[in-house]
Amino acid sequence: MFRDKDEIREIFEVVYPENVRTKNIEGYAEMYTENALWMPPNAPDRCGIPDIITGFMGQIANQDIDPIFTAEEIEVFNDFGYVNGLSVATIYPHDGSPSTETRFRALWVMKKECESWKIYRQIWNVKP
Repeated sequence: MFRDKDEIREIFEVVYPENVRTKNIEGYAEMYTENALWMPPNAPDRCGIPDIITGFMGQIANQDIDPIFTAEEIEVFNDFGYVNGLSVATIYPHDGSPSTETRFRALWVMKKECESWKIYRQIWNVKP
């Protein structure tokens, strides 16, 4: 169980932020189950990897994002788990506007598939 929690923490705090920072579309897609649900704030839900990638590409089209994720709670129940944490993201618009900082609360349901943890349900909201 500790190994599972460590793997989930690695995805949340290292892999995901790096894929966002580097705009790694393939790496981003590989983090999700085929029928994942992506629930961003102030935008439509996305279901399945192709739809999630469309949403992600929209997020990164006109800006660079440098997120720092911190897991606060991780639990594992057989082949499912969840991670609850915070993200502080610095947003760098491509139009030359000043950078901004955004804070998010994130809750992800994780599912173990073929011995790898994947994001099954992902929701986040903006915090003041």
